[in-house]
Amino acid sequence: MSLEESALTVGSHSFEGVSASDVVVVALGKAAAAMASGAHDVVGGQRGFVVTTHTSDTPYAMCIGSHPIPDESSRRCGESLVAFVDATRSSDVVVFLVSGGGSAAASLPAAGVTIDDIAQMNSHLMASGLPIADINEVRASVSRLKGGLLAASTGAERQVTLVMSDVVGVGPEHVASGPSIGFGLGRRAGAVLMAAGLRSRMPPAVAAAVDRFVPLDRPASVKHTIVGSPSIAAHAAASNFRSRGFNALVVETDLMGEARSEAVALVDRTPSGTIHVAAGETTVTIHGGGVGGRNQEAALAVALHSDGRDVLFAALGTDGIDGPTPAAGAIVDGGTAANARGAGVDLDTALADNDSHQALTTLGETIVTGPSGTNVADIWIAAKGPF
Repeated sequence: MSLEESALTVGSHSFEGVSASDVVVVALGKAAAAMASGAHDVVGGQRGFVVTTHTSDTPYAMCIGSHPIPDESSRRCGESLVAFVDATRSSDVVVFLVSGGGSAAASLPAAGVTIDDIAQMNSHLMASGLPIADINEVRASVSRLKGGLLAASTGAERQVTLVMSDVVGVGPEHVASGPSIGFGLGRRAGAVLMAAGLRSRMPPAVAAAVDRFVPLDRPASVKHTIVGSPSIAAHAAASNFRSRGFNALVVETDLMGEARSEAVALVDRTPSGTIHVAAGETTVTIHGGGVGGRNQEAALAVALHSDGRDVLFAALGTDGIDGPTPAAGAIVDGGTAANARGAGVDLDTALADNDSHQALTTLGETIVTGPSGTNVADIWIAAKGPF
């Protein structure tokens, strides 16, 4: 992003006749504070609003919403965000900075739907194991800002979006459920709920909102640029390993599927003397009452599968947060299972109960970094010796 004389460049798009006072920064998601700070370095000024999931330094007004399940703070942030965007002028250039986590951090329910309804809906969706594309179809259908509605609320004639993408297998319009570029999201919501057998489990107000939802038509031109992604992160990780003398390869950048089975498959196809790097976002179908996240569940499954083998496996969320836990993920190896037996930790039971966090924390295998200020999904690293 640059502003030279009267030319503003944002990603791959340029605007002429722009002064710093014309630029409005709207940042949403886990990386919002850092992205907004970068934009402020270019344009300065105070015309900006940031919605994120954790307290951080930012040059603009900021609102903190809940994640991964939205609550009243998310509703307040959503309401403030829409009000801020609605107040922009036709002559403004609105720069949307969108990253993962924004869907929960800012949540403004459709008419007749409460934030408690949204929280229940999200809990059912996240426990279902549905891919993020299907989840976002439902989220967009019950919102007043997702699916392009935030962008539609501004009177500014010039808009552009920079996307820090945490999604795989789908386009950047799914990041944060597409508040500025996700036009058309929501049209499949009813079909998703029916196919997954979830309609009867939704709050009545949610089901009614899905039935009456009308998606926004996509404009002729939607300006956006992806500035970060799982692929970019995976190749950076592999490059770092190669610079240290390891044989490291990126083998997948659209990792999806059930966390425990995908992790075991990655380890099994990693040759001896090699590091394989994968990036993406898996899911966990919840059967038990434990606490964990997709990365810790993946690591726990590998610990059991690799008992006594020359294997090391790391599964880490680039946002520093794995599920409803303080950990970013975990690192395990071929000795983890033996250590668990010695400590009286039953890994099989923990995996069956989706209780990866407690088991791996007891063994000292979880990694806690705190929020990283970015979000490009997960990085998995499988290393198999001897090296």
